[in-house]
Amino acid sequence: MASAQALAEEAWQTTWQTVLDAARKEGVVVVSGPPGVNQREAIVGGWTKAFPDIKIQYTAARGTEIVDKVVRERSANLFNWDIILASTNPTVFSFLPIHALAPIRDALIDPHIADDKTWIDGFAAGFMDDDKKYFYSPMGDVGEALGFVNRDCIAPAVLGKLADLKNPALKGKIAWLDPTRPGSSSRWTWIISLVQGEDWLKDLFEHQDITVSRDIRQITDWLVTCTKPVAIGIPNETLQQMQKEGLGQKVEELVGPAYSGDINPGGAGGNESIGWYRQAPHSNAAKIFVNWYLSHDFQQSYADIYQDNSRRVDTKPGNPNPSRAMVPGVKYFNWSDQAATHKIEALQADIAKWGVLK
Repeated sequence: MASAQALAEEAWQTTWQTVLDAARKEGVVVVSGPPGVNQREAIVGGWTKAFPDIKIQYTAARGTEIVDKVVRERSANLFNWDIILASTNPTVFSFLPIHALAPIRDALIDPHIADDKTWIDGFAAGFMDDDKKYFYSPMGDVGEALGFVNRDCIAPAVLGKLADLKNPALKGKIAWLDPTRPGSSSRWTWIISLVQGEDWLKDLFEHQDITVSRDIRQITDWLVTCTKPVAIGIPNETLQQMQKEGLGQKVEELVGPAYSGDINPGGAGGNESIGWYRQAPHSNAAKIFVNWYLSHDFQQSYADIYQDNSRRVDTKPGNPNPSRAMVPGVKYFNWSDQAATHKIEALQADIAKWGVLK
């Protein structure tokens, strides 16, 4: 007689096949996700290989670009999307009040996904919303850089710790990705305020002639050419592309306790968190997508292509820097979930009142 475990395994696989057959009849899954080339390659290419008979319509857009569009559509009773891959802010804050997202657990078919033993810190640690239901990050990372410095033009004696940002030698030489916008810059600006205090941060903006920009490419250009050899809050994808072309070879990360003090930011998060929509037009394809996205095979492929790290314990880190991998049992300061984002928004409101950004 078959064991209970074998029967349970057979039951979910039967359900999987039923949903997959229905998804094939729908024929498409409509997804908005990160615009980065490597991320798009991993997601679109991975899905097409896994499910060639279910087309993926992928719109590459940051959450700040897609969320307002979806809110307007839903207010007009238009339901055009199945999946969103984005960051906590503004996704959670815009979608939860209008009940746009369905519970992640309602999409799960493979029971191994929700098993705590599958994930570093357990399954629930990946939820970005306060209710632990709607928006989920399978990725996990630590040791993200505060920013970058070009050692071709800035010596370690000039900038070797967070307090050195006030070094008079750096006046006019710092570019800062707009901290009033969602993203890595706002998170790091918050960490700086926790380590050094808001008054210190305000004074920094008032007296160091910092250039604030929303153009990641421009800031990276300034960084590698020594025009603005210190760049705060930018993601590293553009820099990686330039370094492959031989530029910015002596650019270093500003990372570690010298820049974050006793705070250990990290854990679940990132712009690849997933939500699926209530009233998704292709609900079966959406369920297949959620299960596939959280599966071992995709998580490993994504980690390898994007050089990121999954929280799944059965995957190997994709980031070649071992210090970026989460360690089971270590306590991390989550700076990406809804609770943290509330505090970041409060700081952003204070910064706007200061009137110091140029």
